[in-house]
Amino acid sequence: MNKMKKLLALALCLAMVLALAACGGAGTDIVGTSSTPAPTEAAEGGVLTDDEAIYMAALGDFYEVYQEALAAETLSERWALMAVAEAKFLESGVASPMYTAGGCYAMSRTAFRSGGYISWMGDRVYYDQMILTNEVIGNEDYAALTDLWYELAGTGTYSDSAREYLAGKGYTFADTAVTTFDRVGTTWDILSDGDFHDDASFIDYLYQYDSESVQQPRLATGYTVSDDGLTYTFDIREGVEWVDSQGRKVADLVADDWVAGLQHLADTGSSAIDNLRGVVVGVAEYLSGEITDFSQVGIKAVDDYTLEYTLVDECPYFFSMISDTAFLPMSRSYYLSQGGVFGIAEYDAATASSTYLYGTDQDHIAYCGPYLCTNVTDKNSINYVANESYWNAENVAIKAVNFIYDDGSDVTREYNDFMNGTGTTLALDTAQLEMAKADGSFDKYCHVAPNVMNIFLMWSNLNRQTYANVADGACPSTKDDAQKEAARAAMQNQNFRLAIGYSIDRATYIEQSLGTDLKYVCLRNGFVPGTFVSLEEDVTIEINGTETTFPAGTFYGEIVQAQVTADGYPFKVWDEETMSSDGFDGWYSPENAQAALALAVEELAAMGFEVSAENPIVLDYPYSAYNETATNQAMVLKTCIEEATGGLVEISLIECQDATENLNCWFNTTSGSEYNYDLGGLGGIGGDFGDPKTYLDGLLPYGDGFCDQKMGLW
Repeated sequence: MNKMKKLLALALCLAMVLALAACGGAGTDIVGTSSTPAPTEAAEGGVLTDDEAIYMAALGDFYEVYQEALAAETLSERWALMAVAEAKFLESGVASPMYTAGGCYAMSRTAFRSGGYISWMGDRVYYDQMILTNEVIGNEDYAALTDLWYELAGTGTYSDSAREYLAGKGYTFADTAVTTFDRVGTTWDILSDGDFHDDASFIDYLYQYDSESVQQPRLATGYTVSDDGLTYTFDIREGVEWVDSQGRKVADLVADDWVAGLQHLADTGSSAIDNLRGVVVGVAEYLSGEITDFSQVGIKAVDDYTLEYTLVDECPYFFSMISDTAFLPMSRSYYLSQGGVFGIAEYDAATASSTYLYGTDQDHIAYCGPYLCTNVTDKNSINYVANESYWNAENVAIKAVNFIYDDGSDVTREYNDFMNGTGTTLALDTAQLEMAKADGSFDKYCHVAPNVMNIFLMWSNLNRQTYANVADGACPSTKDDAQKEAARAAMQNQNFRLAIGYSIDRATYIEQSLGTDLKYVCLRNGFVPGTFVSLEEDVTIEINGTETTFPAGTFYGEIVQAQVTADGYPFKVWDEETMSSDGFDGWYSPENAQAALALAVEELAAMGFEVSAENPIVLDYPYSAYNETATNQAMVLKTCIEEATGGLVEISLIECQDATENLNCWFNTTSGSEYNYDLGGLGGIGGDFGDPKTYLDGLLPYGDGFCDQKMGLW
């Protein structure tokens, strides 16, 4: 089975590591009543070594309930059971929810949500529709644009009205965006599971969300759905051309290019295709090798301009998926001309050959989107120009995008550059906030950015095997062998993981980046945002054997909390007053940390591991030593965990000297065995479609979940 890993484009998240929340009530029970299947295949001392056994010991309860949810008969029952499954995940302590993007002070030259917006994903960065001003937008005007959006969203008039408003206030409009980048992606093959620089700029979608969160036709001009809900037929726009990076035509775009794109997606083992397992006919079977003839998969080019998807069952969220990577086309003829091949085994063999050129750089992909990439100079610049052959070229708002290298180490430079015209939006850290207050910009330009749907979690490495970066040998651990084995045993202990989760003072951690005023705003206490979905009808499910009815309109987060409370865990996921999972710290409690740790110490002692002030559990935490904010946050993490655990846990801070070393600890890896941390993996996770499955699938075992590697598995 192909390993699958979801890599989020971090550049699309706000540049901050953002804030958290207030104190949640703590109960008397610490670990509750949840139980997991008995683990197997333990090494000497009882420490598990087999990935499957480790996973089932930690997340067996989640997996069992999640399978029930996927088999539910109604959409609302499905969502209710998914909420129960999430409760089991949170109770495992495998990951501690930290924060979401947003909730910080920001300044912007971009009209509110004009770059695209999706209710279940948040703000997008679609340059072709962005309203960008040469001047920084004043905070009063930004507030007026925000009000205008809420007034006009869904009417199709917001963009024109926002532009009219800004012009009336004396703003002028830019047609070139100048912004920053901190790394060049590892591949330009957008459909592979590599780290790519951009996607929406180079290849267009069937439909794409506009600034009002409405899907607009792009490469499709319309679609129909069969009466049984199983067949979606798209009319493909005629006259669209594929071009190379210099704008020279290489092929006509036809319906078969989506067939080629989906097969290539499957052949590469990209995690993007996980969304289609069990949704599109034959996808799961092709990935498992049960079928090798891709024509048996439920995607078909009826003719050059008619594309058909056949579903396994009715999928009420299917149309929300089509603005995702899994629904991008790829020019079959161009791909083949660059040494490309089709078939999983054939692809694996071809990529080892020097004749396979596709995606090796910006000059070896075909474009049908609004921009071409004409230059990539590592640690210097990246340049986009408008694609003159683009079907909607006359309506592309931003004609060029120039990226300037900035590794983020000099916050003074970043602030000054923004004030001088570089950057579309600047999320201010504490140092930049003081600069803004000193020069008067705070009162003129700063607003509080809204929270978005991304979630950042602190992950536990359950089976750590790497103690220096595989890619560069950097960030070596200083632990001896005994300390390594004790830490692995501790990380496989639920009580120990929960003790760490209860020990993290998230508000103080985030205060280092956002300041005192906003330190609680963007704390998120669960995995799936609590308001992500609400029940469409009354649903009755069992909560620990008791029939419990949740009425229509009940938010997802309310059901998560109901299960957590029933299981006797003291953390808080949902606030009834604010009707949100954000804006408070429902986890931090040194008392609960000490109680959970006491249980863990007893259980580890029974396995032969002494935990004491003389023999603490040592956990490595790599951090960006070149960044002042990250350094301060690392010190907060170390201090609060060590104090809350009474010195029985020691946090060893591992210095990453630049962004590459940091990413090589976890992001630039090929398997969970290469993840070089005990605590870490703070990458953003967001939704790809409007169903909780888009998050929870990340927790599936056997390498199918994009979070598996964050746990050190598969």
